[in-house]
Amino acid sequence: MSTSKEKILFCLLSALGIAFIFSLPRVVIALYIQFNYGNNISADTQSKIIDHAIKFSYTYVVALVFLWLNTTRKTWQYYSIKINTHKFYIRLLLNIILFIAVRYISINLNMHLAAIPMVPKFHFFLFHISLTLEVLFCLFIAEIYMLIKRNQQISLNNEILLKSHAEASYEALKNQINPHFLFNSFNTIQSLIDVNSQAAKQFISNLSTVYRNILNSFHKPVISLNEELQSLRAYLDMMQERHNGNLQVTLNIQRHHLDKFLPPISLQLLVENAIKHNEVSNRRPLTIIIESEDKYIQVKNQLQPKKTTEPSTGKGLYNLNQQYQHICNQSIQIRKTGEWFIVILPLLQQQNIS
Repeated sequence: MSTSKEKILFCLLSALGIAFIFSLPRVVIALYIQFNYGNNISADTQSKIIDHAIKFSYTYVVALVFLWLNTTRKTWQYYSIKINTHKFYIRLLLNIILFIAVRYISINLNMHLAAIPMVPKFHFFLFHISLTLEVLFCLFIAEIYMLIKRNQQISLNNEILLKSHAEASYEALKNQINPHFLFNSFNTIQSLIDVNSQAAKQFISNLSTVYRNILNSFHKPVISLNEELQSLRAYLDMMQERHNGNLQVTLNIQRHHLDKFLPPISLQLLVENAIKHNEVSNRRPLTIIIESEDKYIQVKNQLQPKKTTEPSTGKGLYNLNQQYQHICNQSIQIRKTGEWFIVILPLLQQQNIS
């Protein structure tokens, strides 16, 4: 069932229940008086039934209006005036205005009068008590409903985030264990063992660090930029060793950005994509620039596409964007100029993370 249909059904059924609850005492009192003092009352029974039916319908409409108002979270704009019902004080003000309007209409329609012999002041007293309680009850029911819906949405977002994050981590891990990557890594290690055993050890250490960081990130929706850079440097050392210095990476990160957050393996994913889709050779070294500014970090690489491209699922950037959408409701930016391919990632504050 769609959200709008579910909300309409909730309002209709809840208003019916509230109307029944607040009309029942009036009917019980009328029956009690009729039963005990019927001989002294010359009232038309049919007119009383009609009167109760009218008041029940009116109570139902009032409940429906208040329920609809308090389950609607949106922004209305009239010229330069904006009314945002997401804010509690705005909803409170609207409820007060609506309460005054309903009270005025009720009195003018004589809805405050009951088909029961009472002192006029007592009519007014019961009417105000009943209307106030009905409105408060509507507010309570609406807030409970919205709280449940909000919790359901948060749970759904968390599930989607975990799925996107798991897919991104799986994709990163798959890239590191595919035969092509392992073949190149083992070849690099083999070529280093006899020439520079210390460099071979460092390459193996970096390879171990990359795997460990990917596996550790499976249950972390975000990590600090400082942690991400530590993992990225191990990966870059491997790639620079493998490509014989033909991969030129510039890191220009402002120190005050190191405690900001982003999804794990984000930067490694972008570097992997750059290497996967572009030529890296003595003839055409590949330049990658990673720099932070303001509230963003950007990764840009030269566009020098390979003649033969490696197979790609195309899910990397999509999953990364999905993670940002569900973490902070922001998107990554992708730009392409004549010479550069640029991806811009928001850097998150702790309070931005839902």
